[in-house]
Amino acid sequence: MSSRIGGNFFTAHYDWIAAGVAVLAIAGAVVFFVGALEEDGEAQASEAVRRIDMRKPDGNGVKPADMEWYVRISKLVKSPLTMTPINEKGGSFLASDRRVFCAKAECRAPIPPATKVCPFCNEAQPEEAAPEVVLDADADGLPDEWERKYGLSPNDPNDANDDLDQDGFTNAEELAAGTDPSDRNDHPDYLDSIRLALPLKETSLPFFLRSYVKTRDGVKLDIFDPKKRNDYGTLGKSYPTLVGQDIGDTGFTAKEFEQKEKKVKIAGGGGAVKTVDVSFATIERKSDGKTVTLSVTQGKPKRVSVDMQAKLVYERGGVKEFVVVEGDQIDLNGTKYAVKEIKRLPNGAAVTLEHTTLGKSRTIEALEQ
Repeated sequence: MSSRIGGNFFTAHYDWIAAGVAVLAIAGAVVFFVGALEEDGEAQASEAVRRIDMRKPDGNGVKPADMEWYVRISKLVKSPLTMTPINEKGGSFLASDRRVFCAKAECRAPIPPATKVCPFCNEAQPEEAAPEVVLDADADGLPDEWERKYGLSPNDPNDANDDLDQDGFTNAEELAAGTDPSDRNDHPDYLDSIRLALPLKETSLPFFLRSYVKTRDGVKLDIFDPKKRNDYGTLGKSYPTLVGQDIGDTGFTAKEFEQKEKKVKIAGGGGAVKTVDVSFATIERKSDGKTVTLSVTQGKPKRVSVDMQAKLVYERGGVKEFVVVEGDQIDLNGTKYAVKEIKRLPNGAAVTLEHTTLGKSRTIEALEQ
């Protein structure tokens, strides 16, 4: 009776018994394998390296195998890497925390923003400066503290465009330039608002020195204007002028004369030279004392420039134009500037102005379009 019951039990539960035995066998194998790795992982790795070293050929030019990664992987079997727990405050596991670069140029490793010492190179990291808080109650662009300093109202949004010291600049412009909006003598440079209009205009003498002759009364200059009509109604008027006298009604005076010669080589003359008259007269404009040099004409007369004329446009509080030559002065809101130089450039022109009180110079340039 009992054997039948037992036989029936094993027969009825044969598949469950077989599955259980298999599970126990697998579990035992895993335990044995893990134990073997835990106890002998490093030993086996070392033994493998030793055996390979024993097989290394000597002096045959073959490079030995690099076992570094084999050793590392063997160690990981004993101490496998684990994942760092997710920091819920740092965002999702798909987005890493914010990082900054190490301040040391040779390192530049990504580190958390609040790190005081870089863990990669041990370099001390600079502290982040707290953002400056600027209060502007009326949102006019003028900080409240700055407005109170100069007697303005932090609650008046219109005073940014006012001109507290009446120097021609708004309070906002004074703030941007770092000047005192309450001091008329402290303001941005007026020349920031001035430009040079092209082209320059050049004025030339209408006459030239044709010849000269020594007389009992002195040197008489033959100054000739080819475009002016003479007493007979034809073009070409001569001004016989002694040195020291006015040159007719031209507004100029013949101040000095110097007779001078020089030797020049004759082209194709095989080294031969000739004497050339290079005498010159100095004439003076009576209106302003400006002097110009007139050389004795050799061949076709050349134009002699007297003035380079420039137009300066001042664009503040309306448009104001100044037509100037060297030596003139312009007045900008009570500040005077002297015109020191006007010159042509390869692609434009330039005017140099000097502050008559401070002596500071500034050049205004304009380029041709």
